[in-house]
Amino acid sequence: MEEPVVRGYIVQQMVDFIQKYYDEETRKQIYAPMSSDTRAQLAALESAVWYPRDHVVTLLRGIVAVKNDEVESYNDLLEVGRFVAVEATNTFLKLLLRMLTPALFFKKQPSFWARDTRGCGRYEVDLSRIDANEVRMKLIGAQGYDHVCITGLGFLESALTSMGKKGLRIKQSGWSLATPSPPEVNFEIAWN
Repeated sequence: MEEPVVRGYIVQQMVDFIQKYYDEETRKQIYAPMSSDTRAQLAALESAVWYPRDHVVTLLRGIVAVKNDEVESYNDLLEVGRFVAVEATNTFLKLLLRMLTPALFFKKQPSFWARDTRGCGRYEVDLSRIDANEVRMKLIGAQGYDHVCITGLGFLESALTSMGKKGLRIKQSGWSLATPSPPEVNFEIAWN
């Protein structure tokens, strides 16, 4: 089986988040589990190149370990996803979000994921309630990609806000600190 990989820009955005969000001591704590070779590689990332998913997993585990609290860590992971979305909306996604309706955005979500990850599971989207401003999604088969499902929620929240959607309500089931990458995570997303 092929090693799970992600695009370099994803790793870079995680590094940028850590640099901007945490003080120097906390950053050292987050990077401590990484080998010196991996840390050196983080300084020279190329956006379109594939890198081991473990780079992101180690960073996300480090972010969670900072507070090691179900609610606080969840909020930090949402913040990571929001940060990544804001960075993305400063580039290609900004134009795309202006043209996409929520229905088209969610319909494209599985292909966005497949473009930027390999061997990292897949999204399934249920648009049967889109006319009521509700979408259900599943992240399936992302075992080993600890905590990414919550960063994904932060990304979705930010993208919908960029589309002008208000009153967002997002729920997930499956993720917890004890189960950071279950075989299936379910999302319910609604807006006014």
